[in-house]
Amino acid sequence: MKGIVKNKTFPSEKLAQAWADKIERSIKTIPNLEAAQLLALSDTDIEAMGGEELFTQLGVDLFTIRNQARLEVINALSKKELLQLSPQEIENMGGAELFLQAGKRIRYKTFREVCGEYLSKWNKKDYRNQMARVNYWCEIFGDRFMTDLDVFDIREHIDGMIDDGIRGTTINRKKAVLSSVFKYAVSRGYIDTNVVRDVVVENDTKQRDRVLSADERQRLLNACRESHWDKLYLLVLMAMTTGARKGELLKLRWCDIDFKNNSTYLADTKNGEAKELHFPPAVMVELKCLQEIGSGLIFAGGNPSEPMDFRKAWSKALKMADISEKDILNSDGSVKLEKFTFHCLRHGFCSALSDSGKEINQIAKLAGHKSIQTTMRYIHQGRDQKREIVNELAQAFKL
Repeated sequence: MKGIVKNKTFPSEKLAQAWADKIERSIKTIPNLEAAQLLALSDTDIEAMGGEELFTQLGVDLFTIRNQARLEVINALSKKELLQLSPQEIENMGGAELFLQAGKRIRYKTFREVCGEYLSKWNKKDYRNQMARVNYWCEIFGDRFMTDLDVFDIREHIDGMIDDGIRGTTINRKKAVLSSVFKYAVSRGYIDTNVVRDVVVENDTKQRDRVLSADERQRLLNACRESHWDKLYLLVLMAMTTGARKGELLKLRWCDIDFKNNSTYLADTKNGEAKELHFPPAVMVELKCLQEIGSGLIFAGGNPSEPMDFRKAWSKALKMADISEKDILNSDGSVKLEKFTFHCLRHGFCSALSDSGKEINQIAKLAGHKSIQTTMRYIHQGRDQKREIVNELAQAFKL
């Protein structure tokens, strides 16, 4: 009838005929209903008459008829006014679904929905951890509209974190993820500004400047040779001479080592860019002494598929070398000598290259830094080097 085809299966011909008769009556009746009659129909009535789809097929726009008054108000709004509507105003005017069905663009996204979009477009590494960090904030702001979140909401939660004794460093890491979500929301037009940037948390991370002296370096290497873990010396030697990060070294597999060219290729690094490490003869001697066949981890732990947790071995080696794992303080509480960490080996690598006269861009490339500013933080010139530079300048001035 009228070009409409309907299909449904029934256990008996009688039931099928009754349904067909009912649909045919609806097809004849619906086009003749007045607006007032259509408005009086309940959802149950509409379903009984064949469903909203049948009304649409017959040219009856129930959505427009039932929401005519609201749509007139919505259609009268300018684009700017639509984007300035608050979540509560949108709800009072019929809800986000009404605006969307009317083809109007509004800022109706919840924080959780934006986070879902943000993660779906995440093309960097470490997706699982990033998802966990985003989920932390979803637990806090999940069902709130993005436009409803302001600087006071962010500040209030962060103040609570501070009151709970959470370190500024930890808070700033969490805040950085939240800021990334807001930045994405700005780029999509869901909000106008990234309010997270206005919330400042004092960073309590102390920049470590500790670099070993020649004597300390030799003592540490000697202690590593005596370690109960037979690969600690190799690991520390690699870190000292390549400047590679701990995580990069612990991921190395025997099949990654190019014994012919004394090098390895790191495809997965912290900054996302691949780099090549070149090993000096001392490292190659150790690698050949410990060499294994296959693709196992070089620094495997008790579980062959996991890297070694070498913290105890490292701590014992530092103690044997008389290098403190804690800051040594003056009587007034100021730091006399900073503690030494494994990451400080990377600082020592960069500083040694600088002291030997290497250009900053060369050091950055060898260390795998994306920016020169990062490399500058890793270069620590000693008192003798500074004195030598000043003396050379005075000679240049003929003083």
